[in-house]
Amino acid sequence: MSDSNRKIITEAIIRMLARREHSVVEILRKLTLKGYDERECVPIVTELRETGVQSDARFAEAKIRSLQHRGVGPVRLKNELSQHDIDEDIINAAIAEADTDWFALALAAKEKKFGLALPEDVKQRQKQMQFLRYRGFTHSQIQYAINGE
Repeated sequence: MSDSNRKIITEAIIRMLARREHSVVEILRKLTLKGYDERECVPIVTELRETGVQSDARFAEAKIRSLQHRGVGPVRLKNELSQHDIDEDIINAAIAEADTDWFALALAAKEKKFGLALPEDVKQRQKQMQFLRYRGFTHSQIQYAINGE
C-alpha cells in the first residue's frame, strides 16, 4: 500500500471519528462503501484502535447514552451493540457503568406511549407488554411498568 493511500484512508477514518464514535465494523463498512479495499483498511483501523484513536468501549458508552434517551432497555442495547461486534465484556461493563434505573425507564417509556392509566383489559395489557418487549426491557421491568408497582 502506498503512503498516499494510507494517509487518505487514515484521514477518512479520523473525519468519521471526529463527528461521533464508530465501531470497527462500522468504520470498515463505511470505507468499503466508499470504494476502499478492506485489506488496506484493516491494518490502519487496528493501528488506530491500539493507539486509542478508535475505541469500542467509547462507542458502546455513546450508543447506550443515545438509545437510553429514546427509552430503550438493556436487552435491546445488548443486541444493538452485538451487531457491531462489540465484545460482550465491553457491553456488560458499559451497561453497568450507565447506572440507569431500568425499571423507571420502562415506566417512563410506557407512560409516554400510553399515558398514566393502567391497562383496562387484556388486549391493552398485551399491547403495552409487546411495546416494552420490543423496546428491550426484561420481564420484571415490564411487569413493574404495566402494574405500576
